[in-house]
Amino acid sequence: MRAGLCAAFFTLSVLASTVHAQSQRDSARTDSLGAIIGAVSVSAARSVGVTGGASAVVVRADELRSSAAPLLDEALRESPFVLVRQNSRGEMEISVRGSDSRQAAVLLNGVPLSLGWDHRTDPSLIPLTGSEQIVIVRGLASLLNGPNTLGGSIEISHDALSQPTGDQLSAGAGVDQYGAAVGSLGVGRSVSDVRGGVLSLRAGGAYRHRAGVALPGGVIDPTQQDGLRTGTDLRQADGFVSIRWNNATGRALGVMLSGYDAERGVPPEEHIVNPRLWRYPVARRGIAMLSANSGVLSSPWGSASLEVGVGINTGRVRIETFDDRTFGSVVGEELGDERAITTRALFTHSLGSGTLRASYTGADIRYKETLLPLAPTDYRQQLSSTAVEVERPFGIRTRIAGGVVFDQARTPLSGGRTAAQESFSNPGWRVGLSHELSERTRLHASVSQRSRFPSLRELYSGALDRFLPNPDLRPETLRGVEAGFTLNGFLPRSAQSSFQLIGFSHALNDAVVRITLADPARFQRVNRDRINSVGMELLGGFTIGANPERAWSLNGDATVQRIRISDQSAINPRRRAENNPEQRGRVEVGVPLPVQMRGFATARYTGRQYCLNADTGNEDQLPARTVADIAVQRSFAVATSGPFRSLRALLAFDNVGNTAVYDQCGLPQPGRTLRLMMTLR
Repeated sequence: MRAGLCAAFFTLSVLASTVHAQSQRDSARTDSLGAIIGAVSVSAARSVGVTGGASAVVVRADELRSSAAPLLDEALRESPFVLVRQNSRGEMEISVRGSDSRQAAVLLNGVPLSLGWDHRTDPSLIPLTGSEQIVIVRGLASLLNGPNTLGGSIEISHDALSQPTGDQLSAGAGVDQYGAAVGSLGVGRSVSDVRGGVLSLRAGGAYRHRAGVALPGGVIDPTQQDGLRTGTDLRQADGFVSIRWNNATGRALGVMLSGYDAERGVPPEEHIVNPRLWRYPVARRGIAMLSANSGVLSSPWGSASLEVGVGINTGRVRIETFDDRTFGSVVGEELGDERAITTRALFTHSLGSGTLRASYTGADIRYKETLLPLAPTDYRQQLSSTAVEVERPFGIRTRIAGGVVFDQARTPLSGGRTAAQESFSNPGWRVGLSHELSERTRLHASVSQRSRFPSLRELYSGALDRFLPNPDLRPETLRGVEAGFTLNGFLPRSAQSSFQLIGFSHALNDAVVRITLADPARFQRVNRDRINSVGMELLGGFTIGANPERAWSLNGDATVQRIRISDQSAINPRRRAENNPEQRGRVEVGVPLPVQMRGFATARYTGRQYCLNADTGNEDQLPARTVADIAVQRSFAVATSGPFRSLRALLAFDNVGNTAVYDQCGLPQPGRTLRLMMTLR
């Protein structure tokens, strides 16, 4: 570790002493999404606003400090209000406002990635190579994002047109004291006057490798090596190619190909006698998307546009299970081949000063499961969603949005091991409003109801004999209410400032939760009566100084919620939710430092949480913890023209106190880690 520290500080010192000019940051995007959200910059990485009466946060991918080639889970751990945690399968799960990880939609350029075998996306394998921004919406801001979208949406945007015309190059590299390394390279070309429009071509790739992550203080891992947690190794390569043509009327045609190939371990749960002893020697995914937009068309009633898209999402995974922690002898294998074809159409029409939007999303999901030495079994699920929304002004300062949706699901193939689930059809609705109390203050509120259909894995998978399938699962239905206000510019004009306060209440009926069975000990997913979550979210901050690299800044966020499960059929009719801390928060301070550097200090608080112990069947309690991170950053002007114009160097010290914070029982987050990263743009 001492050698890594010396090398990192030496590199940063050389950069500081040899380059004296400071780079200027690119101006923020002003696209249609930003106009809808009405975002106001709070810090270098975040903006806040509202859309359709629901609250939103915008994160710029090029401002993230977690990695030179970040994965989605690393970006979301830097972002407010999203809980990211690792589960016993080695996957990362996402939760917003106490929701289950299958209730938040993850979209890539509008195509849902979270529709598949398990109806959720593992963000630790989703690369952000080539992405422009991430839009995080809490609650149900729109009914147009496709089926099974209840607890918010996370949309990754790749938009080649946000770059200036000409050549673009970007590169990044990072290392830590344990030898983990990442590298990325991106190229782009935008050519104007191609059949009256702009043709943009972009491509890029990244590679990541680590032997493991640091074991935090006080955590016992009997098979740790060199201070690294067992089963936390990763090797991953990813790449993308994007071609898009667009003209001034909005007419567009685009194709994007993206994919990754990974191999990784699964850390054992340290709180039980017989944890999963798994590895993923194969984890691959390929995504192809075709999109087209008609541009603005005239009609007898105003103007209209039609956008259509087709996405093909294919994946292959191989799981190996072992009989001891040496991971030397494979005792079981599971193969999974997944293909999801998603079609989407969005129609938009003006209504005087308002807008009508209608959408259709259809998904055909196929999965082939092979539990060696048994023969493969086939599963299939078909989902569809048809929605209509209208947004109109009501007076001068108020806008009202409302809509209805009709969702359907059927599972024609159930693997032949059990009866197929019955078909379901559920309606949903939402109403939202936004009112400008003044130029600086906006009130907003929304209420909605929608259902989520169980995934194929929830219904039929045995997970290498750890789960008992339950084909009788019913859809769960969420009714959500939120209300709050956003205050911008509460400091003098020399400072950027914003504050947002949101109160929310979610009631989830027929909630799908995990229970423990005996003889033999296995898990099963069942419908509980009701999960209630009530809470409050705060987000705010300010930046003083015209130069972002020399500014003083303070920003923070906090979530305080109460989550309870009501189950009238159980001996204990009320219990706490698993793996969902009821208080979380973060405070970050940015200060200018000598030699044109800028420093950051961050404190992250995770409140008390509970988990179900598979050995005892009881709820175990995890205490509250606070983690401190520090970082030093400097940006340099490399050239006034050409592909590489600025260099950013960052030295970060994560988890300075080596504190053990758990994602869930037996699975701690990484310990103390020193990182050095550099990016060229």
